[in-house]
Amino acid sequence: MKAILLNLLFLASLLSQAQTPDVVPKAKTKAQRKAENKNKSLKEKVENVLPVEIDAPKPTLNAPGGTDINSPEDAKKFLSEELAGINKKIKKGKSKVSKILNKDTFDGKKFEGFSVQKKVLKKGSGSRLVYQEFYVLKATAPRDPYLRNLTWLNLKTRKLVEAITRDANTNVRLHGPYKEYRGENVAVEGQYYLGAKHGRWLYFDKEFMLVNKEYYKRGFPEQSIIKYIGADSTKIEEVFPIVYGDTTGAYFKFFDDTTLAEEGFYDNGHKVGKWVEYHRGGNKRKKETQYPKDMFDKTEPYVIREYDQNGKMVFEHKP
Repeated sequence: MKAILLNLLFLASLLSQAQTPDVVPKAKTKAQRKAENKNKSLKEKVENVLPVEIDAPKPTLNAPGGTDINSPEDAKKFLSEELAGINKKIKKGKSKVSKILNKDTFDGKKFEGFSVQKKVLKKGSGSRLVYQEFYVLKATAPRDPYLRNLTWLNLKTRKLVEAITRDANTNVRLHGPYKEYRGENVAVEGQYYLGAKHGRWLYFDKEFMLVNKEYYKRGFPEQSIIKYIGADSTKIEEVFPIVYGDTTGAYFKFFDDTTLAEEGFYDNGHKVGKWVEYHRGGNKRKKETQYPKDMFDKTEPYVIREYDQNGKMVFEHKP
């Protein structure tokens, strides 16, 4: 009986403890939480805000160049070095751009290494006004022997003339920016290099709408295919005009003494119009051949005339 009584007392004690409510801990003050957080490591701070089932990542960054960042100090050092490198690259880039801009900026006195002076030609008035603003060479300059069409200002007649050569005492070549106005609107805009068309040329209608655009490189269409005589690429043999991927425009062939051997025109890869062959020296014609007027014309080509080396005609086509 005594044993049973002791067991009942033990069970009552256990039940009493099980029903005792948990003691609620006293909440920490903001100052206490701040103090504890200050003493925690970076890893502990991260773990404190993550759900219990997520492992805290290692606070390490594999930076470019293989640098490991394990602390705020490493991050500061990396950023400082990286920003210094970026700043150096920016300065270098700005310097390069500045040089390019300064090189391409036209000051009205020198263009592509040659001294120039501004000229203006006016003709008509009102809506019929033709106003030309351009620059010419101030002194003599070399002439490219392969160029067949140069633009000159005749100082006596005050007119622009297109020709291979002119009297240097009364004619000067255009060199630099060119603008032509019709009334108040720009009709043509481009530039010349030693008398030859160069760079981008724009053509506008009377409503100032762009109607045509051309690109040149010192006299030839910018995309022209140029074949040379010999390996040193100093003497030109042929110039095939390429415009928007098609063989279109003036074709030239030269002798090894730089004189003209043959010239004509292409229209989308088709020979058109009159083609002329020359005897060596380029001044005397050898043969004239007539090709269709355009790429759609199916007319068969024929020889118009032939000449001997003395310039005497030895054959002429009779319709």
